[in-house]
Amino acid sequence: MSVGTAPEQTSAPATEQTQDTRGPLSPGWAAFLVALAGTAAALLYYDVPAGDLIKFAGYTLLAGTLPGMLIWRALRGGAGVLALDAAFGTVVGFVVELPVYLLARACGVPLAVLAWPVLTLVLFSALPGLRRHWRGSGRRLPVGVSWTVAIVMLYCVGRAMPQTFRSTGVIDPHRLGMILDFPFQFALVGLFKNGVALDVPWVEGVGLSYHWYVYPHGAAASWITGIEPEMLILRLLVVPMIAAFLLVLVALAHRLSGRWWAGALAVVLAFAGTAISPFAWDDRPMYNGVITEHFWQSPTQTYAVLLCATALYVLAGLFEPGPRRIAAWCTFAALTGVMAGAKATFMPILVCGLLLAVGVRLLRTRKLGAEAIALAITLAWFGFAQLVLYSGGAQGSTVDPLQTVKWTALGYAVLGMPDPANRYLPLVTLAATAVLAMAISWAGLAAVARRAFRWNPMVHVLLGIGLSGTVATWVFSHPGLSQGYFARSASPFLAVLSAVGLAALVPAGRKAPRRLIAGAAALGVVALVAVQFTAGRLRPPAPGTWSTLHAVAPYLLLTVILIAVAGALAVAGRRMRLDRRLTVAVMAVPFLAASIATGVIGSRGLWEPATAGHANRYPELNAVMPAGAAEAGRWLRAHSATGDLVATNSHCRFGANGCDSRDFWLAAYSERQVLVEGWSYTEPAFAAGGLWDHTLAASPFWDPALLAANDEVFYRPTAANTAAFTRAHGVRWLVAVGTTPDPARGVKAELHASPDLAQFATPRFRAGDITVYEVR
Repeated sequence: MSVGTAPEQTSAPATEQTQDTRGPLSPGWAAFLVALAGTAAALLYYDVPAGDLIKFAGYTLLAGTLPGMLIWRALRGGAGVLALDAAFGTVVGFVVELPVYLLARACGVPLAVLAWPVLTLVLFSALPGLRRHWRGSGRRLPVGVSWTVAIVMLYCVGRAMPQTFRSTGVIDPHRLGMILDFPFQFALVGLFKNGVALDVPWVEGVGLSYHWYVYPHGAAASWITGIEPEMLILRLLVVPMIAAFLLVLVALAHRLSGRWWAGALAVVLAFAGTAISPFAWDDRPMYNGVITEHFWQSPTQTYAVLLCATALYVLAGLFEPGPRRIAAWCTFAALTGVMAGAKATFMPILVCGLLLAVGVRLLRTRKLGAEAIALAITLAWFGFAQLVLYSGGAQGSTVDPLQTVKWTALGYAVLGMPDPANRYLPLVTLAATAVLAMAISWAGLAAVARRAFRWNPMVHVLLGIGLSGTVATWVFSHPGLSQGYFARSASPFLAVLSAVGLAALVPAGRKAPRRLIAGAAALGVVALVAVQFTAGRLRPPAPGTWSTLHAVAPYLLLTVILIAVAGALAVAGRRMRLDRRLTVAVMAVPFLAASIATGVIGSRGLWEPATAGHANRYPELNAVMPAGAAEAGRWLRAHSATGDLVATNSHCRFGANGCDSRDFWLAAYSERQVLVEGWSYTEPAFAAGGLWDHTLAASPFWDPALLAANDEVFYRPTAANTAAFTRAHGVRWLVAVGTTPDPARGVKAELHASPDLAQFATPRFRAGDITVYEVR
């Protein structure tokens, strides 16, 4: 068995054919070019220089996708569909790049990471046995699938423009309004640009207990292209990941169903059809696993979901009848190994999926199969991640069921402002309603009535992933609501399962009643819109003003209407003498259409009315770092050694009430180790409090003596304390935030560093409100 051979299908024996095009271009290229042009236009509009765009595209193609594609073709035994080979090649590039870059960086020659793509291209050009993998198969994606992928790619970019790009400008003065987690991510890219020391860069001596594997990729990209980490994280790094993920989802659904249209449907469901919302005022009143806006905000999630989808594709091949190739198992082990350090939410739900598959096989046959081998590999990597990468810590996660409900729109409406009190009847009711909203898009699971579908081990794996991720969202709690990533990690694979189930209900070779299907989809959309603009039109006037019934009634009404529509379609199918399976498929269509329409219609409110000029791109936002942050940090990076230690009086996010310690700008822009900057997102900070103690942003620093000695130098400097402090800790630079107190801007008087510091350290650079001093 090779990694990517064509599957033997149990749910749909006859597979659809790809388009065979031996010429240089096929009709599907138009879709690719439209998606490429639209994505590039959006990035250029939001201040990505054309030069950076070209350099990053070249890096992605030549140092990742192309050599990775050649390796993928060698693993699978030949060329497949070009677009899918490119997507899988991109993943292979990520997997190979990680250990090569870490080794090169540890040896002090980070650009040696280029050795692997160069060596790959040379070997595949020079060796006759490998040279054939340059030749394609001539097979292309069907045109409809190509256009579906292109449109969904543009949909993702279109949603990111108002949700992420507008609030994360990459040029002054708008940089200061960026989403506050982004400097944290820049800092981690900078950490791996300059070494492989696994301590957080904003507090010296604190271990990096985090899923950090995507950041060496960012560091390698920055070294090779010269692009700043800021530009990579805010705009460029995840673009090829999203494109590859779309194509891998298509490949996974096709492998399991034999139908290309199932792949297209899986992509649409995953990106727009995660759950229904019967409300006209909010398309996400409850957490539901929607992934689109987190592609840029959480590159760890985007990187990991691509790896997981590819691992599942390889796993599906391992479950097929035929000889087992060691290359396929090695590929699965490599993918799960990188996934273990890519995002903490994926390994537990993959373990759950494989446990379900192993359990079902044991109950049916009392034997172990390939599922047990895959489970053993996954458990080994899961244990490595928990013990080594995360040091056995929980990073603030606790088992505290149903707390997630309190932080949703309907939770506010019914329960009021979140507090520790548990009113279990509304909590349970609202959580069940949220699951119902997601379950509407799982209508394709009606195929469990088919024996071939319900006993397919990949169905068990995907179902275990989906259900465990959904349940974990409501069972676990985290001060930053990170439990929502469980649902976001699971929802794409539930979409694949629903699409594959629908394909299993459509008999192979049977002409589907297209008019009836189109009518069923239209009825689902009409039902959604009708409820949204009647029972779902009014929004809660204030927190705690709605009853539980008021919140859930629109969901129940929409569900009843959809069930009635499905019943009418069943009658119509019987009169048309449709096959029973095909009738059930038609009955599932209005549920899926209503879910997809929720995502599409919900996007209408993202864009404010257009205004002229730059203001439309970057509205006024509250600053999260002091003026001059980027300039001062970059000056320090250019004029200091990578091992220099820096001290600062900036510990609290600029403009926040109280001390919000999510302050990472100095580590981000200087790429240097800071003695104490902010201390959020560290295991000691999480251990300082619980869910209701504002642990994420306002936990106390665990070494008050160190913090006091640090701040004494900036606010009450003397020759003695400056010399003693810098000598004791090996501090080489002092970065003082010397803002003038201004309550209107949220600038507190205690942040005004003393000008007397210039008597005991040498001022070397000033930008905005920041002065950089060199220790004498």
